[in-house]
Amino acid sequence: MSQPPIQDRPDTFILDRPEQLRVLGATATHDVFIGLLNIREGGVADIARAIGRSPHSLYHHIEKLVDVGLVLPAGERRSGARTEQLYRPVAHLLQTDPDNDDPDYLAAIAENARADFRRAGKAATFALEHGLAKRQPGEANIASLQFTVPLNDKQRQRLLSRLNAVVDEFTSELEEEEGAPLHLVTLGLSPLKSS
Repeated sequence: MSQPPIQDRPDTFILDRPEQLRVLGATATHDVFIGLLNIREGGVADIARAIGRSPHSLYHHIEKLVDVGLVLPAGERRSGARTEQLYRPVAHLLQTDPDNDDPDYLAAIAENARADFRRAGKAATFALEHGLAKRQPGEANIASLQFTVPLNDKQRQRLLSRLNAVVDEFTSELEEEEGAPLHLVTLGLSPLKSS
């Protein structure tokens, strides 16, 4: 059964506070957020099933995500004799604030980027070690691309613009299918330290 296209979800959410980035940088809390993205809306038990964890271990992480505004209450449902709180992610796409130059905010972006690339490395390692990675042309489900190139301001802006356009175009056409595996896509662009 096909779910509504990703672009029908709420607009991109701007991460404007360092604590939002730091919460997402914590692996367990990030996993809870990704699990909720995958199911779109649900209770703690639903999220726990999605990520293969015990529901009791998730309450703290959900509370942190709610406290920083990344997860919103989405109503309640009856579950046996009790009422269960439902949650939904604030948006499917998160973006940093390009106008926020606060040093604490910039440090949080760097911390989050390090965490994202660690997760990408662990995901690739797991896929390769457990035979989940397909590398043959036409079947590939894993990729790694890194290059170093000198860029002036105009070239860097052109590259960023093209990357953003590709991501926007791809996600606007993407329809989710139930049971389709999630894929981690991590892109990074940063100036290198001068020697």
